[in-house]
Amino acid sequence: MVVITDGRVARLQLSGELDKGMAETVRTRLTGMDGDVELDCAGLTFIDSAGISLFVEIYHACVDRGARLTVVNAPRCVTRLSELTGVDRLFDVRSEDAVL
Repeated sequence: MVVITDGRVARLQLSGELDKGMAETVRTRLTGMDGDVELDCAGLTFIDSAGISLFVEIYHACVDRGARLTVVNAPRCVTRLSELTGVDRLFDVRSEDAVL
């Protein structure tokens, strides 16, 4: 996982499997961050309920501080589970080709 910040946006580049172990690592990295959060999911190959719960948790943390959560480059495993659980309505989703 790579974290890139510009003072306004924290962009996390996720790869591999977003399961309980990785969710805890992401949660730790985001603790105390301000501003918007972008989750670049292009490198994810798997996501489970812990990953979806993490998205919801990050969304609520962003709302609490007046920020936004954006999911970028979501592969099919992410979009499918997000749609099935209904959490896709909580955050913005865009492709890398979209203007920032």
